[in-house]
Amino acid sequence: MDNPDLIHLIPTALANKREVLFGNLLEIYEFHNRIFLKELENCIENPELLGRCFLKRKEDLQIYEKYCQNKPRSEALWRQCGDSLFFQECQRRLDHKLSLDAYLLKPVQRITKYQLLLKCGL
Repeated sequence: MDNPDLIHLIPTALANKREVLFGNLLEIYEFHNRIFLKELENCIENPELLGRCFLKRKEDLQIYEKYCQNKPRSEALWRQCGDSLFFQECQRRLDHKLSLDAYLLKPVQRITKYQLLLKCGL
């Protein structure tokens, strides 16, 4: 949305709505890259520590709640603008097979997989 070559393609309904579309995705990304991934990797050798890792980061994982609460607004905006030339061109330039909405669903899928992982591990 910051690419000057594509700004003219951004639908008016999408203007100034980056936070609605993406929610706190950047916050989730930074949390995983800075902290959580490293801690989870430490559990590879000792899987019995996995539950403790999640309990330790219980408050940090609340960022998913914020993301999930915003998801209906994000989906509504996507339904309104998803077939626009802007998103088609972004997908083409990035050579992505999936459209953006598939990637925006990933955090919701991840948090439910965490729950299943912990249930299966206990």
